[in-house]
Amino acid sequence: MKKTLLLGLTLIIQNVCAQIISKDLTFASNGIFSIGNNDSWSKMIQNSDGSMYFTHNESNSTTGMTDSFLSKLTSTGVLDNSFGTNGKSQLPYYTNESQIKKQTDGKFLVIGFHSDSSSSIDYTDVTRFLVNGQIDNSFGTNGTVSLPDMGADTNLRGYGLLFQNNKIIVYGESFTGPTFNQYRTVYRLNENGSIDTSFGNNGSQTTQGKFIFVDNQSNVISLTSSTDANPNVGQIEKYNSNGQPDSGFGNNGVLTLSFSPGFIGAAYMDGNNNIVYSNINAEIGRIISDGTLDPAFTFDPALLPFSTWILSITEKNGYYYIGGMTEGTDTRYFISRLTQNGTIDPVFNYFVETEANLANIGDMIVNDNNIIANGSGYIVKYLLNPATLATADITKTNSEISFENPVNEDLVYTTREKINKIEIYSADGKLVKTIKGNHTNISELPKGVYTAKIAFENGKTMIKKLIKK
Repeated sequence: MKKTLLLGLTLIIQNVCAQIISKDLTFASNGIFSIGNNDSWSKMIQNSDGSMYFTHNESNSTTGMTDSFLSKLTSTGVLDNSFGTNGKSQLPYYTNESQIKKQTDGKFLVIGFHSDSSSSIDYTDVTRFLVNGQIDNSFGTNGTVSLPDMGADTNLRGYGLLFQNNKIIVYGESFTGPTFNQYRTVYRLNENGSIDTSFGNNGSQTTQGKFIFVDNQSNVISLTSSTDANPNVGQIEKYNSNGQPDSGFGNNGVLTLSFSPGFIGAAYMDGNNNIVYSNINAEIGRIISDGTLDPAFTFDPALLPFSTWILSITEKNGYYYIGGMTEGTDTRYFISRLTQNGTIDPVFNYFVETEANLANIGDMIVNDNNIIANGSGYIVKYLLNPATLATADITKTNSEISFENPVNEDLVYTTREKINKIEIYSADGKLVKTIKGNHTNISELPKGVYTAKIAFENGKTMIKKLIKK
């Protein structure tokens, strides 16, 4: 017999009330894994089993040089010796900055940079690794694609690696032209690493946008806080899925903002195609898809007890998690959680690290029961308070909806309000499926507990637990 979860006159709402309570003493050494070499630029991603991959540098005593690596940690924070060589795989180049992305087939892409001093050319490099840590020689040339005259900007922000369905978007600062520091080049690669000449102008597109995103419709969006024409206003450029300007957006794909986001430290596109950004003044804003600043989003940095530089923004279960560092002579990093309207969540509030070695945060993974922070040459795992349940009587609203729950094969719902989409997240917070219509088959999802985020056309959202049989 199927049970129906009714969201009508009366229902039980599960409110996740989580805050950092301590380091996870079962992880690495008392919750802290030491990367070494003060690798504040190290990046990481996590697997569903809790293991993770991270990039880092090591000094080579034999050559006197510094080498770059991709390494794997088990869920308990020790190097997985089955990966690469004793848990590490060396990149074919030295890089002082990186990003990692995982393909659906389990292979990994690492983006980095190198310079050829003999020819005075800087390259952006993308290397693909197999799941065992070996370089995938079927990708590019001996496993690496090197794109000339492109790199990271001075502040190591204007570059990235994105997926667009089965294509790979790579972007970085252009090192050609009279105003190169104002422009980014965006390439699209095929699955084998070859340049996709059907994208943009023979495989690439040039944009003033420092931050690049791929939205839910596979459009390419760029954001910059100032332009050549006017340093006091920002700009959004929109390209269709094949890298051509979207003539229906702004002036042939270019929209001049009525404001400047300021000097941006971090920018993130959320599940609704909104761009959430932070700047050097500790301001956080949200730009909606039409290019206007969302007046409903009102973050007040004065509510934090210190001056801050926010360097990480991510979204989880309808909240925005922010990570950054305090400013001054005694720097520490902090983590906080914002509601959808930009206010600091009073349940989570904020957490400030007190250990002197943990001074900055460059990357962050948010799970239901823990948060993993990466910075200052350390990976730290924090435990969150267990989820608590609260009950409330809710009067009927226009956003009434009912699910068949548990779900066998098809997700069936009844609602009086039009649904924009339903996003289904796994227990570790990864988006596993987006549903646009009723009676959608989800039989490919394994049995377990999921979180369903329902977005209504009127702008309201709901987050509910979903059980897959």
